Amino acid sequence: MFNSDAAAGATNVSPDGSMFQVSLNSPIKIPKDAVDCTVGVLQASVWNTSPNIAADYKNNAFEFTTSVAPAGTYSWVLPDGLYSLDGLNSYLAGQFVNTGLPSNLITISGDSATQKSIVTFLTSGDSINWAIVNSVRGVLGFAAGVITAPSANYRFFSDSPAQFNRINSYLIASNLVASGIPVNNVSRGIISTIPIDVSPGSQVNYSPTNVIWFDAPDLIGTQRSNLQFSLLDQNLRATPTAGDAYSVTVMIRYHSYLGTGVIPVKPA
Repeated sequence: MFNSDAAAGATNVSPDGSMFQVSLNSPIKIPKDAVDCTVGVLQASVWNTSPNIAADYKNNAFEFTTSVAPAGTYSWVLPDGLYSLDGLNSYLAGQFVNTGLPSNLITISGDSATQKSIVTFLTSGDSINWAIVNSVRGVLGFAAGVITAPSANYRFFSDSPAQFNRINSYLIASNLVASGIPVNNVSRGIISTIPIDVSPGSQVNYSPTNVIWFDAPDLIGTQRSNLQFSLLDQNLRATPTAGDAYSVTVMIRYHSYLGTGVIPVKPA
């Protein structure tokens, strides 16, 4: 059972929390006369808090111009976080109020039929500059450029569907195995895939009914004491944990032949 929390003994935890190492006092040993060896993940817990808007993703800037007092052009940098459409709208509304502007100066909503975002301006002539560096426009589905309201309460639909789901599932990789579970044609030591079945901010508790067992012949006749684990997304990118720890329970199975006859290739 491995945990990324430093308080639980994890070492060399990466700044984003996605990678950690463990040094075992008693190394994992698979005897050299083992007939076969398989590995599977029995359980994993991951907090669904990985950001979809962040400075590292270069999608955290928002700039608008308004004629409503205090009039002017405002450029904001959004804090790293896991935003939904409503969450992003709520954050901007709070910023408008803090600036002395109406909370509904610019509202963001969605169209369920097309999965596109809708931006509604309270006042004619106000605008959003989607062409700035690191604009949040990609998450909302807008193309680069400036949109200006021709009338009050004017609605703009995004050019393409919104893309809030940066992460569709989690993968856990480890140097425990050389190959692991291939993702398409890529082997990166993947030991488990974890579907996200909870809302943002909740914990995913993965306990598969049918464990995915995979062959690990490279463990036979070896011992492992220095292990590394990484949390990745479906595109094999390191996934920040927003300061939350994750854990994984691994089982290693092997067969030893105790008979005196011919050793089978792989016992049933």
